[in-house]
Amino acid sequence: MSLHIQFMQQALALAEQARFHTPPNPWVGCLIVKNGQIVGSGVTQPPGQAHAEIKALEQAQEQAQGATVYVTLEPCAHTGRTPPCVDALIRAQVREVYVGLQDPDARVSGKGLALLQEAGIQVVQGICAHDIQNSLRAYMYQRQTGLPYTILKAAISLDGRIAAEDQTSQWITCPEARLDVHHQRACSQAIVIGSGTALKDLPSLTVRHSTFTPRQPPLRVLLDTTGRVPAQGPLFDTQMAPTLVFTSTQTTASRRQDWEATGAEVNIVPHTAHGLDLSRIWQILGQRQILQVLVEGGSQLQTALLETTLVNRLCLYIGPLLLGSAGYPLYQKHIATLQHAQRLHLEDMQQFGQTVRLHYTLSEKI
Repeated sequence: MSLHIQFMQQALALAEQARFHTPPNPWVGCLIVKNGQIVGSGVTQPPGQAHAEIKALEQAQEQAQGATVYVTLEPCAHTGRTPPCVDALIRAQVREVYVGLQDPDARVSGKGLALLQEAGIQVVQGICAHDIQNSLRAYMYQRQTGLPYTILKAAISLDGRIAAEDQTSQWITCPEARLDVHHQRACSQAIVIGSGTALKDLPSLTVRHSTFTPRQPPLRVLLDTTGRVPAQGPLFDTQMAPTLVFTSTQTTASRRQDWEATGAEVNIVPHTAHGLDLSRIWQILGQRQILQVLVEGGSQLQTALLETTLVNRLCLYIGPLLLGSAGYPLYQKHIATLQHAQRLHLEDMQQFGQTVRLHYTLSEKI
């Protein structure tokens, strides 16, 4: 393995440390190396604070002159809440910059690389690009499409049921798997459920994990077309986390006022006979700079979403039990022949106690 790859992998490991506190900005790691030794390192700080390159330059000081920089994502070339990182690298007179990925953000998108080259700094792109792409998958997707990267999560029995006939579902999976769900929540900026899940489970939808604590709790998003869910319970305790309700004109004004009185935000969107306009909802979430959405709904919402192109990944936790034909299915659509089946691509698998987690990507998203 070359030293360039080793240093970039170290920069990527640094970036992962920042995953929970940088969104909606990307989590980036940076190393400054001189004579084979690391003289500066940094990770992106919370929004409004220094980026990874600035933290590394602060540590390297005058040793940055003539040094080599390894940074997982293209340095920014625009003034936002902080000045451009490209200008700081040029002022420091670094010799060369190794960049993992080009930033798809329209304000950057190659401009940072071009400015470095114009200043006489050698630029090498693509080191560890695959691993960095996987790390920044949600950020890259949101910046490229304007939509949040969407993971549909479900706990199912071996025979594909998300609940028994009496709607009981706690617990299909083991404690170790449920802890992993909190990691998934911590990696997301919004958690989406439907009214059925809200009424049945009375969920809090918060991150309860001592190791993975995001800078801000994920936005709890309730989809309730007709105002079925009363403004009470953990979901409407906005001291725990913010709540956003998407509803329609079918919901009474008094119900909307009750929701808003708790501190929840209410947004009316178009609807059809089949429910709320999911595409419009996802556009709004993307406009709010939400990078990743975790869907924890029931079979009705899961089925509706799988009928769209909004879902990027299906995350299944398979518990060691059978619930039988009367249980609630993961997917309610009738499919008459194998030729009409929706094809998925198995990305990875992992065991947690007696539960197996499978990650699938939808074939059209690959």
